[in-house]
Amino acid sequence: MSLPPARKPIYQQIRDYLRKEILSGRWKPGDRLPSENELSAQFGGSRITVKQALAELVKEELVYRIQGRGTFVAEEAAGATAAFVRETPAAYTALSPAPAMYPASAPPTIALIIQYSLNTMIVELLDGIEEAAWEAGFRLLFMNARDSGDRELEMLRSASESGAKGIILFPAHGESYNEEVLRLAMRHYPVVVLDRYLRGVETNCVCSDNRDGAYSGTVHLIRQGHRRIGCVTSPVLGTTSLEDRLYGYEQALADHHIPVDHSARLHELSPEAIRTFLLNRNGITALIVFDSAHGSRIMAAAEQLGIRIPEDLSLVIFDDYFNADLFRVPPTVIVQPFRQMGREAARLLLELIRNPESERRKIMLPTTLVERNSTAPPKAEG
Repeated sequence: MSLPPARKPIYQQIRDYLRKEILSGRWKPGDRLPSENELSAQFGGSRITVKQALAELVKEELVYRIQGRGTFVAEEAAGATAAFVRETPAAYTALSPAPAMYPASAPPTIALIIQYSLNTMIVELLDGIEEAAWEAGFRLLFMNARDSGDRELEMLRSASESGAKGIILFPAHGESYNEEVLRLAMRHYPVVVLDRYLRGVETNCVCSDNRDGAYSGTVHLIRQGHRRIGCVTSPVLGTTSLEDRLYGYEQALADHHIPVDHSARLHELSPEAIRTFLLNRNGITALIVFDSAHGSRIMAAAEQLGIRIPEDLSLVIFDDYFNADLFRVPPTVIVQPFRQMGREAARLLLELIRNPESERRKIMLPTTLVERNSTAPPKAEG
């Protein structure tokens, strides 16, 4: 009479169950496994037993663990190419030029996801990112979401799943939270956000000091004698760069004992809304414009309406223009260091690729006020 087969230890039951579910594809790379308490209750074992089972799966590189957050399915578990390196190989100990870093294979890739058509700002960002990536032996995958949140989400998933070692993201306008970025951050996948930061998502970012830029531009107008200073902006809510600019504008007014007047703001930027605002500006003698595209519309509408710049209306505009000195009235602008932003974003991403679990950082670069001919003291009344 044969003996019945010995019952597997509970930790092996847990390990084998989890391994089966992972390899079958039920749980995808990046998915969070049931908690230790849930597994303990399901199999009737202790948390120590559960930890033993998970430890074996970690050794097999099927899962990875994040202190305080849980256990997640590894990229390698489903046969996918690893999207980032968790254990730093010798090749990543220094960001040396491409030939020394990757002598026998094609260079690795990082992805850049932007939101707009190519303009001076994007070209400078792209140039800075590409230069830093090239120096470190990486190639750049360029993707344009065209200000679509759905398209951005698809590109984030596509880039991380296709083997890109990291992503630089210029978020969609009005985006204050991104579940996919949060998911990647939870997995310690290298992501750097450009131009703004996402509230509620603890990730790395590189941006300009938008608050100080708007503050300095507003103070410039105040020092010229303006007291009724309006602002022109897209809807602010959800875009931290615009929120910070609005804060800087209001703080400058408050610091100089000028009341904040909400009627002096233009949010609707249709041609008719701009014309109405300029014709009925109720004593506003100066504007700070939070975007160069809107600045162009304001200048064009003012010329059509016979409003002289700067004699009738002074303008300070965020972001510079190509060949601005050739404008009929060269504008005073707040310049963001886009090329430097690109380089810093790429360097930060490359550091994260070497060490995905390094502490998250926010790099803020100073802006510069460039004075030209679009501002002047207000006309004397009477």
